[in-house]
Amino acid sequence: MSTLIQKITNYLITHILKEEVAEGPIVKPEKRKKVAYLEAWISISSNLVLAVIKFIFGLMINSISLIADAVHTASDVLTSAVVILGFKLSALPADDKHRYGHGRIEFISTLIISLMLLAVGIKFGFDSYYRYLENTAVKGSFLVIIIMIAAGGLKELLSRISIDMGNKINSATLIADAWHHRTDAIASLLVAFAILASSYGYYRVDAILGFGVSLLIIWTGLDIFRESCSKLIGETDTRQIQRINEIAMGIPGVFSTHDIAVHDYGGLKVVSIHVEVDGNLSLIQAHEIGEQVELAINHELYASTTVHLDSVESS
Repeated sequence: MSTLIQKITNYLITHILKEEVAEGPIVKPEKRKKVAYLEAWISISSNLVLAVIKFIFGLMINSISLIADAVHTASDVLTSAVVILGFKLSALPADDKHRYGHGRIEFISTLIISLMLLAVGIKFGFDSYYRYLENTAVKGSFLVIIIMIAAGGLKELLSRISIDMGNKINSATLIADAWHHRTDAIASLLVAFAILASSYGYYRVDAILGFGVSLLIIWTGLDIFRESCSKLIGETDTRQIQRINEIAMGIPGVFSTHDIAVHDYGGLKVVSIHVEVDGNLSLIQAHEIGEQVELAINHELYASTTVHLDSVESS
């Protein structure tokens, strides 16, 4: 399944964006922005259609869980718009006050998405609670059940495409958008079950599962909120540190590395690293090794790297 998703995303990138798909993550800001825009517009177009269909059928059968799911799907359109705006603003050039650009706006976009999820989840939690107390009648419809199962499958496909695109450009924002799709997919299946139960007169199942959908949305929002806050306050990515160490150790003349630090600005990474070299080398030779380390890291991570040279005695 993962191979199929990769083929789909590679096809979309090569045929719509006219960009080559190479091994490893896409690190150049302009290409990252194009992939993010592509994911967002795919999400917006599909979610608009699904939201209208769900809302119409929700009103027809008087289902709070289906109406809640329709609004959840519609909120996906807003989150995708936040993705577009976030990447547009994060691509603004560096200025006197922001020497490394505005890339962290991407993390703020993720934070906004999480808050939108929380607001939607809380609202429909209250709506579902009141519907449970009233035991409001819901019309059963096998046609709607089939539509909801199909919608759930489509949303899961969109989720996997968004995750793959997010991994391609190392973007937490796209992965957050993917989780918005996935919660909607799960919600659609829960709604299908609620409508099935309503067909046999169990109306409160609709309110109970509507409440379950709300809890799922809230849980996802809190998880994304935690991750985006962690990024904003300087979360350390151990895998990235390990990769930088591997790159540096691959340069001839490097004995070891230490005190690797990475400041994440979205598309741009600001790296500092201490590199140990032979103390008997001339200043020019040691400097050349340092430059090779900088170029290698900058090329792979799209980074601005500062190398501190430490001399050690060779054995």
